[in-house]
Amino acid sequence: MDDFEQLQLLGSGGYASVFLVRRSNSAELFALKKISRSKVVIEQQKSRLEAERSILLKLRSPFLCRGFQIFETTEEVSFLQEYVEGRALYECVWKYRDTGRFPEHVTKFFAAQLVLALRDLHAQGYIHRDFKSFQMFFKEPYGFSIDWWSLGVVIYEMLAGHPPWEYQCPTDSTLEEYFQRIKRTAGSPFQTFDGQVEAIAVSPDLQSLICALLQINPRERLGKNGAAEIMNHVWFNDIDWAQLETKEGIKNSIAVPYDFNKDYNAARVRTPQGQCGGRESLSSAESIDPEDNAKYFADF
Repeated sequence: MDDFEQLQLLGSGGYASVFLVRRSNSAELFALKKISRSKVVIEQQKSRLEAERSILLKLRSPFLCRGFQIFETTEEVSFLQEYVEGRALYECVWKYRDTGRFPEHVTKFFAAQLVLALRDLHAQGYIHRDFKSFQMFFKEPYGFSIDWWSLGVVIYEMLAGHPPWEYQCPTDSTLEEYFQRIKRTAGSPFQTFDGQVEAIAVSPDLQSLICALLQINPRERLGKNGAAEIMNHVWFNDIDWAQLETKEGIKNSIAVPYDFNKDYNAARVRTPQGQCGGRESLSSAESIDPEDNAKYFADF
C-alpha cells in the first residue's frame, strides 16, 4: 500500500469506499476499493466479500473492470482495480443531446457490449443480479436468467430515457401489489400500468428482443440457454461479435456511434422522459430496495 498515493474519493456507500490512487513511481492510475472489516458482520456480507475476492482474481474480460491486487490488514480489505474514467451509462442517456434518450443504433452498440460482459461473467459461474445499480454478486437463489431480465430493463431505458416501470412503490399501493403489477405487465413493456402505449420509436426487431428478455418465467426468457441465444437474435444481425470482442476492434474497426464531446450535453437538466402509470419514472440506477427485490422476485 505504501507504493500508492491516494488522490481523491471517487464514491462511498454503507459497505465500502473507492479512492483514486496513483502508483508512486509512475503516473499510472487505479481505483482502490476499501472495505472496513467492522462493516462486514452478517453472513451475507461475508459471502459477498469472499465472492468479490474470488472475482477480482479470476475475471479477465475487456468488458469488465480488471482486478490487480488485494491488500489485507486487521482493519480493512482493499481491492486494487482498473480505473475507468468516464460517465455512468444512465447519466450518458439522460444527457444525450437534447433528447435524454439514445437512438436505436446507439442503444444497440452499448447493448451488445453488455451481452458480452454478462456472457464472460456467467462463464466463470457468477451472476451479477443487478448490474443497474448496486453491483452485487450472488450465486443463489437466482439463475443466470435474472441478468438477462436486467439487460432488457437497461435496453428499454437507453431507448426510452426511463425504465419500463417505476422504481419506487407508489403511495397508493402495497409493495406486494406493486410487484404484482410489474409481473402482470412485464411482457408488454411498451404499455404503462394503466394500458397507455409509450410513444417510443422502436423497430419491430428491438421490440421483439425486449419483450423476450422481460418474460416473467425464466424458463421462457431469451438467454435461458446462454448468451448465444441473445447474440443470435435478429436485432443483432449487423453486429460483428468477433470484432467487438477486442478493444482493438472497437478502437480501429468499429464506427463508435457515441461521441462524448458531441453527444454528452452537460447543460441538459435531467427530466423524466415518460410516465409509468401516471407517475414520473425514476432511473434503474435508483433501484428498489434489494431485500424487497429478493422477497418478491425470488423466482426470477
